[in-house]
Amino acid sequence: MKKYAILCLIFGSSAFAQTITQQNILQGVVPQNLDALKYNELIFDRTIYDDRVYSDSRKTELGDQSEVDLAFRYHTDESTFARFRMATDPSENRFDNKTSRFEMIFSKRFSQVTFQLDLELLTDDTEDGTDSSGVSLGLDLDSDDTFINFAKGNFLFTFYPFNFRSDVGDEFNTLDVSRINFIEGSPTTVSATQTGNERIVSKTIPGLELQYLFGRSSVYVGYGVATYLYPTNESFELPDNPSATAWERKETTAFKAGYLFLDNDKAKVNLQFLNHTNSEETGSLLQSAASLNVFKRFSSWVTEFEYTTTVAGDAPWDVNRTSAWFANSNALLPYFVDANDENQDWFGETGYAASLKIGKNIENITPYLGLKYQSEFFIFQGLESAHNLRTNTDELSHGGLSRVAVGAYFYYGNIYFRPEIEFQSAQNPVFSNATDLQADRQLSTFEKQNTLLTVNVVYTFDGGSNNQTWWF
Repeated sequence: MKKYAILCLIFGSSAFAQTITQQNILQGVVPQNLDALKYNELIFDRTIYDDRVYSDSRKTELGDQSEVDLAFRYHTDESTFARFRMATDPSENRFDNKTSRFEMIFSKRFSQVTFQLDLELLTDDTEDGTDSSGVSLGLDLDSDDTFINFAKGNFLFTFYPFNFRSDVGDEFNTLDVSRINFIEGSPTTVSATQTGNERIVSKTIPGLELQYLFGRSSVYVGYGVATYLYPTNESFELPDNPSATAWERKETTAFKAGYLFLDNDKAKVNLQFLNHTNSEETGSLLQSAASLNVFKRFSSWVTEFEYTTTVAGDAPWDVNRTSAWFANSNALLPYFVDANDENQDWFGETGYAASLKIGKNIENITPYLGLKYQSEFFIFQGLESAHNLRTNTDELSHGGLSRVAVGAYFYYGNIYFRPEIEFQSAQNPVFSNATDLQADRQLSTFEKQNTLLTVNVVYTFDGGSNNQTWWF
């Protein structure tokens, strides 16, 4: 019988699992099949390749939005391991080799206590966003893979010093809901361009988590707090009154709760909720999110349903991560704005998304049909989010996006290959016309329909990619 490391553990064992999110499964820090481990050997852990191959709106996209994960691991015994991972990030400038991120995780368990550290190697690294050949190695300061936990009976206490795992959703993953922004350097006046040592700092909220395991289920609650800098004068307001008499340290708090039932490769119920405060001051993209994901196998049929809802931040900052300042440098417009320099319409709004996926296992092939719908103001990490997919003037989002996908998983050993074609239909014209691209976005024509072809290839050394509970 396979020993799965995700919640299928004997009570009283010190090898408790952390709270699981879809991002943790993709990264594969914890092997799903412990029988596949070999000690004192370098193991080729996994490869994940995701790419948008072709779309009506952009024609051939192969290589433009590629996501590649490559990882190796080394275990000296059942309580000690190191893991090395390289990942690309297509949201960064593809001509800057910061698109590649190198991660090193070191983990050690002492009886009931586990220490785990996540380090990051950055190339072309500077603090002011200028090009450089500098290289830095240090702690990954927004990682949820750095933690200290203590297992006692059915309880697991975990301290996350940087990020207490705040993403929700599988099909509609939000990434870090509790990510906040603030200005460092205490300027007397905030302007469109940074001066001196001014910069925008983006960070996640650290915190504590208490998890209780029973049978195939677990429940958890978590609480986090983080400080940020903000002007002391009540009259301060971006962009109308950017003058600050002085700055002070303030706090934002976060709360999360969840439930997970897991019968590997048979059934899963994953319920998640997270909320944090003061989004009007911290420039957060989201202030809260909740998600329900259900997977069930019926003989050779497999189904997955998800419903995810998000509440957008009250005053989300549009930040250029490379320059560490506001994206709009022509005028002080710190928020996401339209062509008329007016705030976009999704601030503080509630949005939702739903998906249903049905497939049938036929030997080593699983063809499937997927249906998705996103409401007008639904915000998440995807390119189809309401803050990304907008009309030519940026005044409106897609207005409601329907997506119908047809694809298939082709399994071979520990590898699967998944091509998918998706037909997208929006209420508003938000897809660019590949034959009418102009320097002025407002003069370009946009369409309501789009067809998208994507491919996904996954290899995992432990066969976890064949576990449809997480990978379907």
